[in-house]
Amino acid sequence: MTGFARSQPQRRRQWTLVAGLLLSSCSHHHPVAVETAPATVLAPKPQLAANLTAIVPPATTADGHYRTINYGIDPIQTEWHVRAALNVAAIGCRSAADGALVAAYNAMLSRQKTVLAAANTSVEARFRKAGGNWQSAHDAYMTRLYNFFSQPAAKPGFCAVADEIGPQAAAVPTGEFATFAATALPKLEAPFLDTYRQVDDYKVALARWNAGDKTELAAARPTGAAPAAPQLAYADMRAVIAWQAGDGVRVASR
Repeated sequence: MTGFARSQPQRRRQWTLVAGLLLSSCSHHHPVAVETAPATVLAPKPQLAANLTAIVPPATTADGHYRTINYGIDPIQTEWHVRAALNVAAIGCRSAADGALVAAYNAMLSRQKTVLAAANTSVEARFRKAGGNWQSAHDAYMTRLYNFFSQPAAKPGFCAVADEIGPQAAAVPTGEFATFAATALPKLEAPFLDTYRQVDDYKVALARWNAGDKTELAAARPTGAAPAAPQLAYADMRAVIAWQAGDGVRVASR
C-alpha cells in the first residue's frame, strides 16, 4: 500500500487535470445566424392625401388610359391644348421662373401667331359644324380645358414641367410646332394623370382593406448570431486512461 500512497494535494491535482480533460473535449459549436419568422401585423387603414380628396379620376379605356380632355385629339387640337396649358401656367404658376415663363409664353404667341390662329379657327369650325348653340358649346369646352390644367393637386408638378416646356416652346421654329406639341402635351398632362393614379390606387387599397385584407407580413428580422446551447461530450476513455500527470494539457486539447 505504501507504493500507491499519494499525498492528498497530489490526488486533488490529478483529478483536477482529469476533470479538465473531460470538459475540454466538449463539442465546440459556432454561433449560427437565426432569422425569425415573419410576424403578422395589422395593416393600417389606407389614407388619401388631403390635397387629393376632391380629385375625381375620369373613366379609363380598355388599355388603361384616362379619357381626359386631351385624349384622342388630333395634331391641330394638340397645338391648341399646349397653348392653353402654357397660358394657365403663365398666369397661375408662382416660382423663381415666373418672369422667364411669362416671357417664354409671350414669345411663343408671337412666333407661332399664324399657327395658333389657324388652330383656333379649326377648333371653332368643328363646333360650328355640329350646329345648335355652338358658341356655348365651344365656351364650355374651353372652360373644361382651362380647368383641367388648373387642378390644384397637380399644380407643383405641372408648374415645374411648364417652367421647362415654356422656353422650349418659345424657341420652336414655326414649321415645327406641331411636332413639338405632340411631345410637349403628354409631359404637361403627366402630373394630372399621376394624381388620378394615386386616387385610384387608394380606392383599390381601401376596398381590399374593407373586405378583410387587414393583415400584412412584416419583413423577416435576422437576429444575428444566436448562442449555441451548451452541449457536454465526454472524452474517449482511452484518452483518459492514457493520461499522465505531466502531460495533461496535450491530451486534453486533442
